[in-house]
Amino acid sequence: MTSKEFVGAELEQAYAEVFGGAVNGGWSDGGKDVATNDSEIPAVQVKSSVPFALAFLKESLRRRRFIPICVGDPSGKEEMLHSLKKFGGYVGNDIPRRVEILEGIARVRELIGT
Repeated sequence: MTSKEFVGAELEQAYAEVFGGAVNGGWSDGGKDVATNDSEIPAVQVKSSVPFALAFLKESLRRRRFIPICVGDPSGKEEMLHSLKKFGGYVGNDIPRRVEILEGIARVRELIGT
């Protein structure tokens, strides 16, 4: 396992613990890294940085398939679910320009039509 994969695995586990769900992450997860135990947002993709998130969103546009995304460190479950439902994503407080990034995620979701 590379250091990048190790950091990603730890972050996925942190989100799973907050959501009370399970880590689905891996090469065959279909982009759904963590189950959330929420009927509206059943699973999310987890990224440790904005560049990784942007690459994922670009690929989402190419495939015309939107998966809710979480970037950076998790916070409280309700705060994250609210953001996921409103924007299609959650951006941790540790990420600079988080509001701008959330608005970008919402635009991608709108373009894809979900």
